[in-house]
Amino acid sequence: MVKKKQIKKQVKKKQLKSKAPVKKKVVAKKKAVAKKAVARKAVAKKAMAKKVVAKKKAVAKKKVVAKKKVVAKKKAVAKKKAAKKAVARRPVTKKVVSTSRKPAAKAGKGLGLTYITRMDHGNTHGWWVRVYKDSKPVESKLFSDGVHGGKLKAKKMAQDHRDLVVKKNKIVPVHLRKTREHSVDKRSTSGVVGVTLSVAEKAGSLRVHWSARFMDKGRQRNVSFSVRKYGYEGAFRNALKVRFTAIGRSLPRSLKPPAPSKMLERWMKKQNINLDINRVTR
Repeated sequence: MVKKKQIKKQVKKKQLKSKAPVKKKVVAKKKAVAKKAVARKAVAKKAMAKKVVAKKKAVAKKKVVAKKKVVAKKKAVAKKKAAKKAVARRPVTKKVVSTSRKPAAKAGKGLGLTYITRMDHGNTHGWWVRVYKDSKPVESKLFSDGVHGGKLKAKKMAQDHRDLVVKKNKIVPVHLRKTREHSVDKRSTSGVVGVTLSVAEKAGSLRVHWSARFMDKGRQRNVSFSVRKYGYEGAFRNALKVRFTAIGRSLPRSLKPPAPSKMLERWMKKQNINLDINRVTR
């Protein structure tokens, strides 16, 4: 019995001895795996921390750039405002006109382009001065752009020349004359300067109208009113209104058109045209 027990003890010792190295290997393996897992976690943690830091830096950089843009925009706006204020505060320089030129300025005051016409035909470019007195030509001269150093300089020279001619011949342009409300001209069919009755036959029919003639910006204009449309006196009143408005005078109510000729009377009867006012433009 004793021997059996001893044998069993010895077997157990041998078994334990044979299992010990295996157990050690298993423990070592587990330790190695655990160590690797810890290392991986540490690496992952570091990488995550780096990513977070990089993200924060990028956000901060964007904020700085946006802030710089806002500051630059505000500076630009402030600069513009300062420039506007500087322009507003800048003193206006007044041109001093010498006393020697004052009479010439007075002589040409209000004339503008009276007696002056712009010429742009083919190779001719300039300002044409044509001065009239009592319907007769006094002066005619062309101031070319090429000869007189450009369009503006030629215009200035033309105006100066016109002023001299007007002063020399003591001419007062129509729009500067201080006349009565109306002037009578025996040559006019109406008895009023610038208002005439025109009778013309065209395509077998008679065309009758009262015309108003006046100067506008140095050019002569002609506005007509049909007797067939406005009536004999209505067309006359319309022509008077245009003429007196153009020369800056009030319209005289007492003026009436001269009696029409017998031929005109017969024509108006045929056309059922009233001698009185049919219609007056407003």
